[in-house]
Amino acid sequence: MDKARKQRLLGVLALVVLFGAYVGWSERPRILLHYSGQAPAPIAYSYREKGVETFSGEIRPGQVREFPVKLFGGSDYRIAFSFHRGEEKYASFSTKPGWGTLDLYVDSELSVSTQPPPEGLIQQH
Repeated sequence: MDKARKQRLLGVLALVVLFGAYVGWSERPRILLHYSGQAPAPIAYSYREKGVETFSGEIRPGQVREFPVKLFGGSDYRIAFSFHRGEEKYASFSTKPGWGTLDLYVDSELSVSTQPPPEGLIQQH
């Protein structure tokens, strides 16, 4: 095999590896947390992996937060969220994540769903 052909093959192989890395990164497992734009106030959240808190903070009405999911977390890998608003409201959610994106929708009553609310739904507080 001559030198020019080896270089072409290495170039094509490098492009294939880079494309695979790009697709792997853009399609990596993650969780998108959507908080209702009709909610009256921000909520505090805590994100746990295998029972260990890895993220915590506050999310405002109408915001979307992204949380990474470990690709190879093991058979006992679970994630959990807990939410609270002041002292009066508290909710939690736990699941074993898959290989894709998981969208979670939190409404103004702190109910968690994997389905978005219907278009035009108006909630009273």
